[in-house]
Amino acid sequence: MGTFKAAVVVVILALLPACSSFIKQSDVCIDRWYGYSPQPPCPSSKKIVAPDPLQDMAGRLAAVEQQRDGLADDLETAQKKNGALSSRVNELERQLSNAKADLDQMASKLAASQRNAGDAEALSSELSAAKERIAELEAQLAAAQASGADREKLAADLEAANQRLAELEGQLGERDKDLAGLRGDLSAEMAKLKEAERGLIRALRPQINKGDIAVHLNNERLLINLASAYLFASGEDQLKPAGADALKQVGEILKEYPEYKVAVDGHTDNLPIRGALKKKFPTNMELSETRAANAAKALEEGGLSTATTHGYSDTKPKAPNTTETGRAKNRRVEIRVTK
Repeated sequence: MGTFKAAVVVVILALLPACSSFIKQSDVCIDRWYGYSPQPPCPSSKKIVAPDPLQDMAGRLAAVEQQRDGLADDLETAQKKNGALSSRVNELERQLSNAKADLDQMASKLAASQRNAGDAEALSSELSAAKERIAELEAQLAAAQASGADREKLAADLEAANQRLAELEGQLGERDKDLAGLRGDLSAEMAKLKEAERGLIRALRPQINKGDIAVHLNNERLLINLASAYLFASGEDQLKPAGADALKQVGEILKEYPEYKVAVDGHTDNLPIRGALKKKFPTNMELSETRAANAAKALEEGGLSTATTHGYSDTKPKAPNTTETGRAKNRRVEIRVTK
């Protein structure tokens, strides 16, 4: 690139004396692009010094070359990442090189024309075309430079997105590990509850077969449902012997799982308490609480001393209280085993 600039400067310096000797600067008429020596004084033109097209083109060329050098540096990174953009810039460089060659050829023609006083009109036309071509190349190079900047921004955005994706994938991996651990813990807990369920079913099979007791395992909870009629006489809060024995068996089994919470809940139907019983239990709430407490004492006799008690009266029915069958289902004691 530097060699080419030096060559152009040498040509310009060599041509300047010839131009000065061939055309007298003070006696030249200018008519549009054409310079000529007047025979009579120019009737309608003012005498001015003709501009040197070669110097103008050399300056333009130097500006284009300077811009191209800067653009080449700026596009170096983008060219490595974008083959299509690199090919485009290479094509522009090739066209620019052709334009330089054209300028060299026209400079030679201009020198010959000045020496031989040939036809300046054709050369002026070629110079105008060269100017237009260089302007076009400048615009294309500027567009290529802008594309390179856009490419770098897109690359930066893509890198940021990839980094965020990696972070999210890492977080997801940690969540998966945690979930796997929780699933493992859940599986272990469910295995223990399943073991307790099997023990209860073996111990209480006769009562289960009769429908007096039900054992269910779901949603990480073991539920033991004991019918009120099996545990208590009508209107009573004291356990029947058979009911007390069954609860002791439940206590013996559940004491082997001290890590679990045991809650004893008393439930009634919606019929109000009447007669003499009302003095002892003003409402079904007191009756449900007392029955739950006595059931917990039986569990304690079986070895389970950590049970809590609650009375819910008729607030959590399992069936409608509109029939005797439904009310019988609602009169119950439930034992909940949870983590």
